[in-house]
Amino acid sequence: MQISEMAASAVEAYNAKQNMSLVLPRPWRQRPKGFPRGELLCEKQGSAVYSYDPMKVLEWLRKAG
Repeated sequence: MQISEMAASAVEAYNAKQNMSLVLPRPWRQRPKGFPRGELLCEKQGSAVYSYDPMKVLEWLRKAG
């Protein structure tokens, strides 16, 4: 997922007053510094789906530049 796509998804989730979901590779060993912690929703072979507060994701994107 590109940064612009992540930002758009976070804004969309925020406007809908919902959490956003991200599919991340498993294991995700190199989490970017300051990336918010999410709630694990489900695991698949090679990936996992997490739920995130969109405001925390937007704040991280703002800080990361």
